[in-house]
Amino acid sequence: MSRVRKLVLGIAVVVSAAAVITAPVTSAQPGAPAVPAGVVDIPVEFRVVNVNQTQVPCSGDGGTYTIAGHLTAPRDQLDGDGAITLYEHGIAGGEWYWRLPVAGYHHSYEMAARGHASLTIDRLGYDRSDAPAGTGICMGSQATMAHQIVQALRSGDYVRGDGAVAPRFDKVFLAGQSNGGQLAEIEAYSFHDVDSIILMAWVDRGLTPEVYPRFFVAAGQCAAGGSAHEKDPGKRGYVYFDQGREEFETGNFDGIDPAVLATALPLQNQHPCGDMMSQGQGLALNLAKAGEITVPVLGMYGERDRRVTAGMEAGAYFTSAPETKAVVIAGAGHYIGQSVDPSRVFDPLADWLDKYSG
Repeated sequence: MSRVRKLVLGIAVVVSAAAVITAPVTSAQPGAPAVPAGVVDIPVEFRVVNVNQTQVPCSGDGGTYTIAGHLTAPRDQLDGDGAITLYEHGIAGGEWYWRLPVAGYHHSYEMAARGHASLTIDRLGYDRSDAPAGTGICMGSQATMAHQIVQALRSGDYVRGDGAVAPRFDKVFLAGQSNGGQLAEIEAYSFHDVDSIILMAWVDRGLTPEVYPRFFVAAGQCAAGGSAHEKDPGKRGYVYFDQGREEFETGNFDGIDPAVLATALPLQNQHPCGDMMSQGQGLALNLAKAGEITVPVLGMYGERDRRVTAGMEAGAYFTSAPETKAVVIAGAGHYIGQSVDPSRVFDPLADWLDKYSG
């Protein structure tokens, strides 16, 4: 059970005023951080079916696949029906976004040290998870697979890498970074089975002009069939949203320690063409369906984000949410968790989860 924190968040109904979080600059310590004392970090696997059960007009290939990830939690939270947050990465990253091997930047370790359980995964088509043809995955099927994982977390029907019994969780929060936030919205209004959503650097209306040229270049590559998956060359239909490391850096990072940047840049991911090509339909549906989301919504945004703007106004779309709140991280770019001093992300997020975990 998470500790009760004294900081009370925002307004209980409608949209709170956005808070701008500032903090002193810190120096990153490169190298894999140690698992915090009292914290368990366990590889896990989920069997999912790549089908679309949402209203987003796109199709999965219907195959059964394995999604790989890690369950990271205070040890005493694996014994009962506690709370956990499922984290969905964005289009240009993988699970590594939440597990950056730099001291102070490993999201899961930092949240566990603050009393919260996390499940981080590679989405279908990314890194350690299975990789079907990239044209056979889409935002609707990704959201449906997220729903299947939410249900598995509630039932304990998944595999722990250490062979022990998988814990069940009574409450499941769903967080998404970049288009992982779009995915989180789709899951929330389609299945109504999560207890809160957290949107990190995502808005349905307010993409910057920088996004569109990159989108159309990548879309043209997808129209030509895309490229082979880097780790499974037999599967095609993959593409980079940012063309090269320079674009990856300028599009995602700002206010970042050089050691963190040097660690993150080589990790840039391809993404499935089907994900990107179904984003437009997903955007239109999200704007129409946002009012059907009936759980609390937290938005977290970088002040210098070059992908999305208007984060402060995004909460207005969630008219049925019992609470919405926007937090702006001063000096941060699109990858808010990798700006200088990511505690500016961890602390407000922990406060939010404390409030709804009880």
